[in-house]
Amino acid sequence: MIDVILVFSLGMFIISITLSMYRMVVGPTIPDRMLALDVVSYGLTVVMGIIAVISGSPYLIVISFSLALWFFIGALYVARYMEGEQIGD
Repeated sequence: MIDVILVFSLGMFIISITLSMYRMVVGPTIPDRMLALDVVSYGLTVVMGIIAVISGSPYLIVISFSLALWFFIGALYVARYMEGEQIGD
């Protein structure tokens, strides 16, 4: 039963990533595109986590967490850049 739920949620996340990629390409403003990029990156992290649970591989969970950390740091840098601050300040 849990496998069915995981596969269903995997499909839902793939659909949401696809819709967010469309928003990233078509988005009318730069902040819309950046938000869509964040959604896609965290969605890919969740998809990796679901695949790790399905396959039983603990290494994918570690990679997923480290990617989420890098995506978060990247989002902080982009937000500071969009505010006009220097990265080193």
